[in-house]
Amino acid sequence: MSNHARLTTTLALALGLCAIPAIAQDNALGRDEYMGSCAACHGTDGRGHGEFAAHLNVEPTDLTKLTENNDGVFPYLYVFQTVDGRAVVRGHGSPMPIWGAHYSTDIGDTAGPYGAELLIRARITALVDYVESLQD
Repeated sequence: MSNHARLTTTLALALGLCAIPAIAQDNALGRDEYMGSCAACHGTDGRGHGEFAAHLNVEPTDLTKLTENNDGVFPYLYVFQTVDGRAVVRGHGSPMPIWGAHYSTDIGDTAGPYGAELLIRARITALVDYVESLQD
C-alpha cells in the first residue's frame, strides 16, 4: 500500500472515529480509552474515586462536574489539551505519567507522514467525547 493510500485510510478512520456520538454506551472506543487511561484514578464513573486515588498526593478531579464547574459549558479544548499534555494539571505532571506515550506521536508513524498524529487525535477525541458524556 502506498503512503498516500495509508494516509487516506488513516484519515478516513480518524474522521469516522470523531463522528461517534458522545453517548457513553455508543462510544466504545472512548470508554475503552477512559477505562485504560483514566479510571484507575478518576474511577469508572468519573467521580474521582478510582483504585489508586487513595495513594495520590492530589485528589483526582470529579470529571462529572467539569461542565458544572465551567458555567454550564463542557471545556472540550481544555480537556483535550490536558490529555495531550499541553495543559498541565497539578496532579498529572507533564505528560500524565500513567499513559506515557499512548497519546504521543512517539508511537511511531506506520501510516504515512501524518498517520500517528491522526490516530492519536482520534483516540483523544473519542476519550474527550466519552468524558463529556459523563457530565451530571
